[in-house]
Amino acid sequence: MDTKWLEDFLALAQTRNFSRASEERNVTQPAFSRRIRALESWLGVSLFDRRTYPVTLTTEGRAFRETAENIVATLYADRAQFQERLHVNRPDLRIAAATTLNLNFIPDWLHGLEGETGHLTTHIFTQNFHDMFHDLAEGEIDLVLQYAHADVPLLFEASRFDTRVLACEPMILVSPADECGQPLHDPSRAGCDMALPYMGYSPDGYFAEVEKLLFARRQKDGPMMRRLGESPTSEVLKRMAVRYGALTLLPESCARDVLQRGEMLCVGGPDWQVQLEIRLYRSRDSRRAAVRKLWAALDRPARGEPQYPAYEETQA
Repeated sequence: MDTKWLEDFLALAQTRNFSRASEERNVTQPAFSRRIRALESWLGVSLFDRRTYPVTLTTEGRAFRETAENIVATLYADRAQFQERLHVNRPDLRIAAATTLNLNFIPDWLHGLEGETGHLTTHIFTQNFHDMFHDLAEGEIDLVLQYAHADVPLLFEASRFDTRVLACEPMILVSPADECGQPLHDPSRAGCDMALPYMGYSPDGYFAEVEKLLFARRQKDGPMMRRLGESPTSEVLKRMAVRYGALTLLPESCARDVLQRGEMLCVGGPDWQVQLEIRLYRSRDSRRAAVRKLWAALDRPARGEPQYPAYEETQA
């Protein structure tokens, strides 16, 4: 039995109207009716007399109402008690972000905000995209940081979230360097009939869509790419590309260490780059003081210099 059925039953017992009860429960009326039927089927009795208008509780329905109220009240009381215990030791902010942002953006960004917010304790971690926004909507996490591009929309219910653009950063094509410090591969020099080794993004990551967008733009005059492997994570692809002597696409901040050491070089020129936004998201229903304090701090820097690092576009 689904506990939602109990709340559906109590809503209908209170309103005595399927349409109003379904609106209150934020489901369509046909779906709501099916859930009431499912509860009745599970119990083996009819809970409502549908021959009357408004509907009325049957004898069994009146007896079950007290049981349902007690069960729901007990569940919510236990949940509140458990949540209170959990939140005693909960950090000020729980932040989910892409691995590259966790490593290369968040530390400096949060530190730069401390003049406005004071020190905020944080729990920073990585999840897949779907889980990030599900947990954000449910209040399990406070903030999500993600890369975004106007031509590759993030698929979620935008009306439930507020967003801010924190910075912009290019995604660049990089090649390992040879012994002379020259790129092993460069699509701007390769012939169209030459397949270049490439480490790409797997379909379970957002960058797979950005990669697809860039390749579609270069489809007519770009060389073929021979995929040697894939991962949803830029940091993994960077290491695999170095090891296997392959091209890969990386956010500039992810590539910065190997570019500075001369292990990899930016190749392909501007045609093989795409500009990304770094976006911050919060639930519009969030009432946490730390979230409100941070959001207010983001609105204030317009008076002067931004309090987060701004990436410079890589020069081809």
